[in-house]
Amino acid sequence: MASMLNPDTPAKCCSYCGGRDHDFEECPKRKADAEREQETARKDLNPAGERLPSN
Repeated sequence: MASMLNPDTPAKCCSYCGGRDHDFEECPKRKADAEREQETARKDLNPAGERLPSN
């Protein structure tokens, strides 16, 4: 039987959202935020591939 001081599985803690059931690389919030950021970046480009001026 594993004790609390020496568990069989290593503890997980996401440095992005603070979740304790996954690591940073597996963070669903980080992946969703990255996809949202890519979508925003695509909308900021005009058809010629140049960034549109911001207001």
